[in-house]
Amino acid sequence: MIRKDEIERDINYLEDSLNKVRRELDSLKKKVPEGAKLRAVKHKNQYQYFMKLKGYGQNGKYISADDKKTAEILAQIEYDEKLIDILNRYIHSYKKLEEAGLYNPFELALNHMTCGKRDLVNEQYVSDEKYVINWRNQEYDRMGFKEGFPEYYTRQGLRVRSKSEVIISDILDEYAVPFLYEKPLKLGTLTVHPDFTLLNMDNKKELYWEHFGMMDDIEYRNNAFIKIQRYEQNGFYQHSSLIWTFETISLPLSTRVIRKMIEELKNSLGY
Repeated sequence: MIRKDEIERDINYLEDSLNKVRRELDSLKKKVPEGAKLRAVKHKNQYQYFMKLKGYGQNGKYISADDKKTAEILAQIEYDEKLIDILNRYIHSYKKLEEAGLYNPFELALNHMTCGKRDLVNEQYVSDEKYVINWRNQEYDRMGFKEGFPEYYTRQGLRVRSKSEVIISDILDEYAVPFLYEKPLKLGTLTVHPDFTLLNMDNKKELYWEHFGMMDDIEYRNNAFIKIQRYEQNGFYQHSSLIWTFETISLPLSTRVIRKMIEELKNSLGY
C-alpha cells in the first residue's frame, strides 16, 4: 500500500532520473543535425534506417550499416524525449497525490471514524507495521516459573530462563526483529513452547527458534532430540520453519555468531 515516505522516495527517484535523462538528451542532440528524426522501414527480415530532415526528401537520408551509430543516437533521442514527457506526467501525478494526502485509502476511511468505532471494524487492509504491532500484542498462555527458579531479564524487562536466552532476546531487539517468547505451538496432540517465535513478513508465516543450552546433560540431550523429532514428524523442518541452536559448558553460545546469524535472519524475514 502507498505510504507517504514511499511517495517521497518515488518522487525523488523520478526527479533524479528526469535530470539524468535530460543531461543525456542534451549531449546526444549535439551529435546529430538539429531536428533530425529516425525513420525505420522493414526490408525482408531486417530494418533499414533513414534520417528524416529538411532537405532530405520525404523518405529521408539512408543510414548505411557502417553508420549504425547515427541510427542508435536518433533512436535514443526519441526514447529520451518520450521518457521525459512520461516522467514529467508521473511526477506531477505523484505530487498531486502527495498534496492530497491520499496515501492509503484504507487508513483514510478508518481515520474518518471515531476511536470507539474503529475498534469494532474488521479492516480490509492492514499495513505491515500495524500487522507486526497486532502480532506482537497477541495474547497467549505463558509458561510460569517455578518458585526459586533463577531470574534472568532482558533489557526490555522480559523474564527468560537462561543467560543465553537473554543474549538472543537482546540481539533480536537490537536488530529490531520482533519475537514472542514461549508462545504455545500444537504438535499433533502435544503442545510445546518454542523459545522464540519469529514472524516472516514476506509470507506472514511464523518461524520457531529452539535453543538447547544444556547438551552436556544426557537426559536433557535425549529430550532435545525427541523434541526435534516431534517437530519434524509434524512438518516443521530446519531452515524452513525452524531454527536450532546448541551449546555446552565447554562450547558456550557465541555472541558474535548469534549476532551475525540474526543480522542475516533479519533480511530473510523481510525487516
